Amino acid sequence: MFSKMKSFRTTFRFKECDKGINHSSSVVTIGSCFSEVVGERLSLSKFDALVNPFGTTFNPDSIFNLLSNSLLSKPVNPDLYLNRHDNYFHYQLHSSFNAASKEELADRIEKSQYLVKNKLETASHLVITLGTAFVHRLIENDSVVTNCHKQPQQYFSKSILGLNEMIESFNAFYQNLLTANPNIQVVLTVSPVRHIKDGIPENQLSKSLLKVLCHGLVSIYPEIYYFPAYEIMMDDLRDYRFYKEDMIHPSSMAEDYIWNEFQEAFFNEETKELIQHIDQIQRNLSHRPFNPQSQAHQQFLLKLQELIALMPANLDFTNENHAINDQLRLFQTD
Repeated sequence: MFSKMKSFRTTFRFKECDKGINHSSSVVTIGSCFSEVVGERLSLSKFDALVNPFGTTFNPDSIFNLLSNSLLSKPVNPDLYLNRHDNYFHYQLHSSFNAASKEELADRIEKSQYLVKNKLETASHLVITLGTAFVHRLIENDSVVTNCHKQPQQYFSKSILGLNEMIESFNAFYQNLLTANPNIQVVLTVSPVRHIKDGIPENQLSKSLLKVLCHGLVSIYPEIYYFPAYEIMMDDLRDYRFYKEDMIHPSSMAEDYIWNEFQEAFFNEETKELIQHIDQIQRNLSHRPFNPQSQAHQQFLLKLQELIALMPANLDFTNENHAINDQLRLFQTD
């Protein structure tokens, strides 16, 4: 029986995005924590990327509304601020958005919206990662919240977004986006992170709804690209060894694999080769020498500076050059 099996995995092919990403592109990522994984990989590879500017956001309603409000310069709902332990938060934003006063928080949110608006008006790609179709609503005004901010459970009701409701929310956002930037490439993906706190059957229902949503949106707007991160995790890497110890998040090995698949979907050979050179520079910089003050290490650092100087001028290696110069100061004599 085993002799007839060619593989213990199920791989699949998917089409590349017609509008690729290179180091002249400008990318915005938003959504679940998986969007941070993609965004941070882009940033590390010296792409111009704005990564999850509103913090982790899981449900489509919150994601589309945050983006729309930014494009329209619309302030967040003033009734959704709360004070917890002498810190102010807002129900429509991640807990990383907090301040000592309501005015300070409002100013910070406004600045983030302004940043997102300006970025979306010129960006080449917007990558949206959907995490769950379940939402919590604040009972007192029926508002969908992005984060419950550790408030008592009885303050909220829980429900699952309807397909038409999500499509309408996206339609409103997308029209605003195309008005601001008709050439932007929207990329949709469903997060491979399991939301098992909702329950295993409920998580499957939620992910299925999000997949149907993405399929429907790509049918309505053929220019939108769907990247199958969820399917790669569920059907290609179909094994618990590709999860972290919490059995919820993909392991670093799985993240590497999905990132490689992302490269195949968006990067041409020239871009992939440049990324390899950037990765090599960063690996060399992370090297810990046996003797930091040896002549061999000094030559190593000088060679690394030469490699950075050969990189395209539009790539920012400021941090790397600072790190090298800090080490080279050890060789200076009074």
